[in-house]
Amino acid sequence: MYCATLLKKIAPFSLALILGLKMPAAFALPEIGIGSMYDIMSPESQSINKRIYNTGTSTAFIRVDMLEVNIHKGGKVVESPVKEVSGNSLQKERLIVTPLRMIIPPSGFQSARFMWPGDRNVEKYYRVRFIPVLPQKDDGFGLSGKEADAYRKKALTAGLNVMAGYGTLVIVQPSKPIFNTQVESSLPEVIRVTNKGNATIVIEDIRSCTSVGTECSSATRLFLLPGKSKAVEKSKGRTTYFTLIEGENQKKLRF
Repeated sequence: MYCATLLKKIAPFSLALILGLKMPAAFALPEIGIGSMYDIMSPESQSINKRIYNTGTSTAFIRVDMLEVNIHKGGKVVESPVKEVSGNSLQKERLIVTPLRMIIPPSGFQSARFMWPGDRNVEKYYRVRFIPVLPQKDDGFGLSGKEADAYRKKALTAGLNVMAGYGTLVIVQPSKPIFNTQVESSLPEVIRVTNKGNATIVIEDIRSCTSVGTECSSATRLFLLPGKSKAVEKSKGRTTYFTLIEGENQKKLRF
């Protein structure tokens, strides 16, 4: 299993709240977007910002959830709640997300901040989900009971409404990354890329082009976790291009 498979399985998250049967034009629910479905906190960074957009025509009330992702031998993925307290003290070796409640106006955005206050000896993975909800009194959004009831009443009477939430996979790289990527291009049909380091690498802008470079396939991207391997296809009579990204370093390759 490599990181692209992991992203496909756990990074995207959607939640549908099905309310009623039809939607009048008088009230439209928010529509959120989070941009990329992955975020990498490089060794040089202690925090990263991510913009959450609301392209809908009504205010979005967003709840932020977070799970730690553990990858066991054999590729089994296990998600678990993040431990905030260890013994009697706060756990520093964990991802912190702020704010956990977001109010985004129509056609607006708000930034979420991912922070890591402690040591980073090994690479860590987290799934952070941004979920539109119907606000209630005393749920962290700061609305009065009257304000929350008014919003919920409009949404509930709108009929069949779907509010979709999405998740990003946050990769927290170790503070002392070791990049050791092996590329085997002698095989007839594939280029095998193996990550023998301790931090995720990115295989960016993968394209297969004619010999003159005028006709190319759509570019794709792969993420390769430590200890994992991926085969990039190649075709006879065509040239395969991609950019290997190891931390801050990039290398353009062709085969």
